[in-house]
Amino acid sequence: MNKEILIEAGPNENRVAVVEDGILEEFYVERSNQPRLAGNIYKARVNSLVPGIGAAFIDLGPKNKDGFLYVSDATGMPSDFEELLVDRDKDKHKKRQPKKHSSMRITDVLKKSQDVIVQIVKEPVGTKGARLTTHIALPGRFLVFMPEQKNHIGISKRISSDKDRNRIKSILGDLKLSDQGGFIVRTAARNCKTKDLAREARFLSRRYRKIMDKAKKAPPPRLLYEEEGLILRIIRDSFTEDVNVLWVNSKDAYRRINGFLNNFSPSLKRHVKLYRDKGSLFEKKGLHKQIERLYNKKVFLKSGGYIIIEGTESLVAIDVNTGRYTGKKNLEETVFKTNLEAADEVARQLRLRDRGGIVVIDFIDMEVESHRKKVFQVLSKAVERDRAKTNVLSISNLGLVEMTRQRIRTNAESLAYKDCPYCKGHGQIKTPSTLSLEALRRLETYLAQNKRAKSVRIHVNPEVARQILGEDNPTLKLMERDFGVRISIIEESYFHPEQIELKT
Repeated sequence: MNKEILIEAGPNENRVAVVEDGILEEFYVERSNQPRLAGNIYKARVNSLVPGIGAAFIDLGPKNKDGFLYVSDATGMPSDFEELLVDRDKDKHKKRQPKKHSSMRITDVLKKSQDVIVQIVKEPVGTKGARLTTHIALPGRFLVFMPEQKNHIGISKRISSDKDRNRIKSILGDLKLSDQGGFIVRTAARNCKTKDLAREARFLSRRYRKIMDKAKKAPPPRLLYEEEGLILRIIRDSFTEDVNVLWVNSKDAYRRINGFLNNFSPSLKRHVKLYRDKGSLFEKKGLHKQIERLYNKKVFLKSGGYIIIEGTESLVAIDVNTGRYTGKKNLEETVFKTNLEAADEVARQLRLRDRGGIVVIDFIDMEVESHRKKVFQVLSKAVERDRAKTNVLSISNLGLVEMTRQRIRTNAESLAYKDCPYCKGHGQIKTPSTLSLEALRRLETYLAQNKRAKSVRIHVNPEVARQILGEDNPTLKLMERDFGVRISIIEESYFHPEQIELKT
């Protein structure tokens, strides 16, 4: 498999694509006018406490909407890291203990106007403010430093070799940093040398001490630490030995990338290439059409079937259809093959679009139990490639699968689109017939309130005008007779279909 990372850096926008054998697998966008918040650490102040939802609203500063801090994120370890912090070998034979903070109230933990150090774990979505935690996590290339989780060493589940796990535990134990905090060992550390792990562990520990020193002097609200931008974040989190080449179109970004790798992974510098040709790197690699298709609700499968993706603030609904695929044997076999292909594509689309929250997938009904199990296995295997945390529930008798996917940052679609000012997010507009009847109702109300009116003009879109003068003309004539008024229908070619204006 040929895996590439392509970076287009510009003054106003940075874009990153992860491509495997010419197929777009991941896509990220960052714009200069869109502040990046996830990972930032603030010295903030409690604005208000809301016991009814067990949360506090936290003032992050005049440029930011208030964030919200749940009692569970103020008393327990952050849920996104909880599983990694559990030692697999010690934990696999015992049940997880119930959380001690489950019965605590937000008023037991925080007070109004109290100063608090928080980190953003999820960026604002729609009307919701940023989600916060008081448990700081500082990510590096090989490690995540958790200052409050002292004596903990969690190792990525993707490092499955007991030999590697024991070697890494031994290295971190010898550093004697356990009294300063805990560590999560990331997948990139699988073959990491002792000196590289030790250097990063000390680096993250020093960074935290500097943040705390700054917090002692700074009045709230104040930004204490800003997370890396998109480019260096991708280098830190995604650029590994399995990437054949990383292309970047900017000399400045090229220098920054190599500077980062000098400190953490010098061996990867040989994979970094500067794109010197004129024109778009993405266009050269044939990605523009693939990127445009990301914003389509309908995604076609190779077989001829398709999936439809509809999203709200907190839920994504995905529907699977056979489309023009008719199969060769029988209906059950056709449905089974369509669902198998859709299961893999759904996982890919969620990664590409970076959609999170609750996801409900409506697979086509299958009568054979083994087919349902196989589709579920394919979906579960496909989401394992996702760097975001996912949880997939078993397929139901109705063919529905419920899953959750971690959502941290604003996705590319949210940056590229806004709700249509005409349909207000419905995705549809009213039909000419509906608008004709609406115009006539408004006219009737107007005439009832203005009984002295002698003439009225209705200005509408041409399609609506044709409907009024055609099918609904008898109603129009009846109004003219009953109210003794002359009514004129004026076609306005520049009117939006739903625009209606009455004039005398």
